[in-house]
Amino acid sequence: MRWVPCMFLTAVLVIAAQDDGLPEGNGKDAVVKMCANCHGLEQVTSRKNTKKRWSEVVDDMISRGAEGSDEDVAAVVSYLTRNFGKLLNINTSTANEIESGLSFSAAQSEALVRYRSDHGAFKTYDDLLKVPGIDNKLLDEQRKNIQF
Repeated sequence: MRWVPCMFLTAVLVIAAQDDGLPEGNGKDAVVKMCANCHGLEQVTSRKNTKKRWSEVVDDMISRGAEGSDEDVAAVVSYLTRNFGKLLNINTSTANEIESGLSFSAAQSEALVRYRSDHGAFKTYDDLLKVPGIDNKLLDEQRKNIQF
């Protein structure tokens, strides 16, 4: 009957992983793997940071013993930026602020600012979809971090 405790432990771990409170998305598994061993995930979910700051936080955690590949680190930073990024006003931010805060490329950030200058302030999320050269998937991922 040795398999019973093992099956029970497996079931508990599966249930815990399903109820971690994190939004679904690319990088979630890496966040759980790298972050949940040392502290509760509520420490992660209660913060709002820019991509640069999340990168610094993850680097600090690695220096303290968190383990993960370079790909895991990139996935964690990207996931945290998307889901727990700092709110950014798309109508008052510079291209550099958009790039660092929302993870858009320099060219995409410039396109947003240029479109805003030519067409006026963005009023809705749908207005952002009209900007040529914008990665709509990234825009959708960053949707909750954008203010008007």
